Amino acid sequence: MSHFTRVQTVIRDRVLLEDTLRQLHHRFQSGERVPIRGFAGNTEYGQVVVDTGSRYDIGFQRQADESYAVCADWWGVQGNTPLREQSFTQQLNQTYAHLAVKRKVLQEGLIIEEERVLDNGEIELVVCERF
Repeated sequence: MSHFTRVQTVIRDRVLLEDTLRQLHHRFQSGERVPIRGFAGNTEYGQVVVDTGSRYDIGFQRQADESYAVCADWWGVQGNTPLREQSFTQQLNQTYAHLAVKRKVLQEGLIIEEERVLDNGEIELVVCERF
């Protein structure tokens, strides 16, 4: 019996996903068919797989619409690591969005003058045009 759950995301860029995981200090493997370990030896496969330091992994599977779904046996992950599904996905989404905005700003030829985290956790960027 599989305990894997999949959660759809808006993440589409694999390089940016990998940069996000690096920034969050997660070890991962990437490839076309990397095993995602779950309960009782059950395995799914993904393109990016986070090593949680336990017998359970967190994977990202490419979907038909080119987005990635998070696939994990969260019962096992949460029972054997300090990682929690909600906080993991929240940090992942926030960091991914932050890096995507920074990349777009730089692609547009703008300069990031200042970056700060507000009391509510939001990240504020102050940008200006290049002269």
